[in-house]
Amino acid sequence: MRAPVRPLAFALSLAVGLLAGCGPAADDAKPNSNASPGAATPSAPAKRALVPHDPPQWFDARGQVPLPEAATKGRTNLAGQVRGGGEDLPVLLHEARAFVVSPTGVQVVDLADGRIVGEEAAGGPVLRQDTDGFVLPPVLAGSEVLVPFLVTVPASGTHTAGAMVELVAVSTTPPYRAAWRTTVKLPEWALSSRTVQAAAIGAENGTAVVTVTGGDDAVSYGIDTASHSVRWTQPGLEAVQVGAGTAVGLLHVEPLTSVPLGVDLVTGTEKWRGGKTYAAIMNGAGPGTVRVAGPQVGDKGDQLLDVTSGKARAFMPPGMRAVDCTYDRAATLVCTKGFAVVAVDAATGTLLWSLKDGDAGRTPPTVTAVWHGRVYGRGAGGPVVLDARTGADMPTKPEAVPLLVNEYVGLVLDDNHLFSYPAGG
Repeated sequence: MRAPVRPLAFALSLAVGLLAGCGPAADDAKPNSNASPGAATPSAPAKRALVPHDPPQWFDARGQVPLPEAATKGRTNLAGQVRGGGEDLPVLLHEARAFVVSPTGVQVVDLADGRIVGEEAAGGPVLRQDTDGFVLPPVLAGSEVLVPFLVTVPASGTHTAGAMVELVAVSTTPPYRAAWRTTVKLPEWALSSRTVQAAAIGAENGTAVVTVTGGDDAVSYGIDTASHSVRWTQPGLEAVQVGAGTAVGLLHVEPLTSVPLGVDLVTGTEKWRGGKTYAAIMNGAGPGTVRVAGPQVGDKGDQLLDVTSGKARAFMPPGMRAVDCTYDRAATLVCTKGFAVVAVDAATGTLLWSLKDGDAGRTPPTVTAVWHGRVYGRGAGGPVVLDARTGADMPTKPEAVPLLVNEYVGLVLDDNHLFSYPAGG
């Protein structure tokens, strides 16, 4: 089966949890984790103010806030791990809010107190209600969050039933309701595919891109964000990234075989096309850059491509072509290879550091999240944070192992439930 292609996907099963033990040292400037929360009455609990720290160094369990069940439904295994890692959870963190998606709707959670402050439902009967594990995270597009739903078209008269993708743009400001929504009819294969997924890829200059996949089938659409009409359709294209006036992805040309393709964002016309690659992978690797590789290509086939031209900006270090990497949304690709962690400069492809078992008496951590120059995970002694550019241990223990991070919170899995912990620095 062809390797799945997901934006910024981290295909790992990641164990997470809390580090039990004493509170942090005073010079860490952390609150005492064992202290009682601030004064509050049962009828009017005090709302904890979330303070941004970019990037966070630790996470405070005292402010634990549960997320809706949809955040992990269909994602955890018997070992209490999340399949695919945090980047594949159906959750988008935006400032002090979480947008949590299910097959039937999206909920907006205030991460300071856990209140549901906004909610939108799919506009019709969903294609399948039992596909929670196939729901991908929404994406931020300016002041809106783009959420795609797969819905059905009932049979009517002589017309057979079908499937549609409904794109809903939810405002990032109160009352967090739909700013607009539109539907696009899907090919027949979408109705019968058991692995069908819809992903909002992004938006730029008035065009939003949505892609729908199922096995070796795919289709992508460019949607006008003003008129909400379809500007273009690209059958076979599994879009991965939007930027610099281009939508780029993998075009399915043969079973298990794809070619990198860039199309004009406004018209959908082809701008460039790469060579055929068996079991290709493509992931975002920074603004205007994607990484393309395949398990059977040579080292020079593991490339960082310019999305506007399809030309190689740089090559990944040798031996990395079957290794998954995650962009930290700053300057670094953090990769896991067996029992090793490797960091690569996203602009040049230069190897920054690698940590293998036994190197200088160190043990590589199980990486769970990377964000803005930090690598979060579980090390030999519990939760750890590394500097993404040097691989050095940061001096402050994070106290928790997050799956997703932004400047306000870390999302932590505990007993198969996802919780938000306030960030500290």
